[in-house]
Amino acid sequence: MDLKTLKAINPSEYADAADGYRTMSDAAGAPRDRVDKHITKAMRQANEGEAATAALKKLNELSRNFHYTD
Repeated sequence: MDLKTLKAINPSEYADAADGYRTMSDAAGAPRDRVDKHITKAMRQANEGEAATAALKKLNELSRNFHYTD
């Protein structure tokens, strides 16, 4: 990297990007918590058998996929 490139860097752009990332991460946390703490719990209490097991597996996969935004 040369001096011209370094002088052209605008640190506030990186701060803005970090703020945007943090906002998205926080926004993904709420649905993930809902899946983990409420929906999955309700599914376990209300259902049983192969279909319930398959549904819970899919909910767990959904929860893990929130890491892409978390």
